[in-house]
Amino acid sequence: MDGRRLSSKRGFSVVEALIGITLFAMAIMAFFSILPYSLQTTSHDDEYLQAVSAGQEYLDSLRSAVEQSQPLPQPPTVQIDGGYSVTGNGVKNASPGNFNITGSCAQVIGFTRLDLCTSIVQWSEGSLTRTYQVESYATQQVS
Repeated sequence: MDGRRLSSKRGFSVVEALIGITLFAMAIMAFFSILPYSLQTTSHDDEYLQAVSAGQEYLDSLRSAVEQSQPLPQPPTVQIDGGYSVTGNGVKNASPGNFNITGSCAQVIGFTRLDLCTSIVQWSEGSLTRTYQVESYATQQVS
């Protein structure tokens, strides 16, 4: 032998193992600190998409009534879907309430058969009141 040590047979030292465990623990703590924010954001996005759908559906019924020269329909009562539990046990969450939907159509000045229809959806999300509004033009059909 020429006096060199074989370093390939050396294992982890206690210090290296502790550093690895510390880094792993910090990564786990970071993950669990972000998790509640992620779940809250997902819940908000879900309710927002439901509001968009409800508002668009009512706007479509308003436009249809204008196009067919019918009276405007009453706003529907749409319950917010609470979704399923994130634990994966198949339990459905209770609804946090209903969407408050309003809408109207007004004739556009200078046009005899053109209306601007608006649908507004409001709902409570915790202590905040959220609002979604969508507008579209509708033309009365000529027979």
